[in-house]
Amino acid sequence: MDHVEKNFENLREHFRIDVEIPLSVRTVTEKEKQNLNSRVIGYQDIISESSQKFLSIEVSPWIEELNAKLDLIIGLLLTQQHGFHQLPKVPVNLSAGGLRFSSSEQYKKGDILEVKMYLDVPIPLGFYLYSEVVKSDRQNDKFETAVKFIKIDKSTQDLIARYVLYKQKQMVKLKKD
Repeated sequence: MDHVEKNFENLREHFRIDVEIPLSVRTVTEKEKQNLNSRVIGYQDIISESSQKFLSIEVSPWIEELNAKLDLIIGLLLTQQHGFHQLPKVPVNLSAGGLRFSSSEQYKKGDILEVKMYLDVPIPLGFYLYSEVVKSDRQNDKFETAVKFIKIDKSTQDLIARYVLYKQKQMVKLKKD
């Protein structure tokens, strides 16, 4: 029974997916470390709590469809304004708890990085996330770096988890077809 419990403890906390996303990474300065605050850029930035309550009231399907389209347009405009559309696409292994990526730069364990990434589905959102380097190992001419997200709230983690599950669902559907 101890063997089973050990294996259970070693399971990762979050689902992971290999995906290519727009991403940039930079090391956080000592001064910036004092005010780390992850942010999500997209439609929820401008929807007030009172309008969310109104939207939760059952309305006709055409208003709901129009609202979804407006959310998409607003999300695209906001992420474009922050330059997310210009980020290079990078293959990563992503979860709500962190990510792994290849880099020409080697980071030290414990380094704090700002991760700027764009997730396009189900809603286009840009993320400014902070992470701590867990490891960075040489793999040929690159460094394979794994980071865990820090200073991230539950709702932001949920958005990333929703993206991961959405992409996994798409992959399963493609395999069936």
